[in-house]
Amino acid sequence: MTARTFRQRLLGGGAPLVSSFIKTGHYQPVEVAGVAGLDAVVIDAEHAAFSVSDLDACLMACRAAGVAGLVRVPDTRPATLLQVLDMGAEGVLMPHVRSARDAAEIVACTRYATGVRGFSNSARAGAYGGVPMREHIVRQDESVSVICQIEDADALEQLDAIAAVDGVDCLFVGRADLAVSLRAFDLDHPSVAAGTRAALAAATRAGKAGGLFLGDGRDVPAWLAAGASLFVIGSDQSMLRAGWRQTVDGVRTAHSEEIR
Repeated sequence: MTARTFRQRLLGGGAPLVSSFIKTGHYQPVEVAGVAGLDAVVIDAEHAAFSVSDLDACLMACRAAGVAGLVRVPDTRPATLLQVLDMGAEGVLMPHVRSARDAAEIVACTRYATGVRGFSNSARAGAYGGVPMREHIVRQDESVSVICQIEDADALEQLDAIAAVDGVDCLFVGRADLAVSLRAFDLDHPSVAAGTRAALAAATRAGKAGGLFLGDGRDVPAWLAAGASLFVIGSDQSMLRAGWRQTVDGVRTAHSEEIR
């Protein structure tokens, strides 16, 4: 990472940020992601089996690998947010944010001076007590990113209000859940595309970042043009599967050509 925090890079414009989901409860995929040059990883505690110890090790690996560690949390309970932030997460990806009220309550849980985050500087985020109280409060309040997932039909009616909440840094479209909520059941359905573009436009109007998940990088140019700047592309599992599939196909193709 550069001297700028992930949050500063997210809000500062410039080059798009590239990330991927981590779905394996182990620190080594995080280290590989850092070596590969990703800007961030999103540890998926919502849809993958992560224990508290797994999260802790993966967030420690983020620091060792120089890659921003974000956590997609399984719920919005204050205790859940407090735990991952104390472990050193640089941001949280919040599922199913439907209203400005939802967003404001989430932001409050991530802030000391203007919110309700319980104080401790004794964990990794506070250098195990090494950062004085006032300095820790300022650092955390300025650096923790709040990324709100837009993935429900009713959220589409609240986009500008959600984006306007102070402390919301990014509207991130979860197209799969949005497709289900819209009863479209197709990521390429016109209603899903329209909702995604509306969310990205609302983020731009508010001076916030816009992002989305993509299975691979083929559609990045189109979504860049639509205003996206944060891309979560695939996952450690999907990249591994694709690489092995390519290897298997290559060997079988070579064999079939040899026996002709």
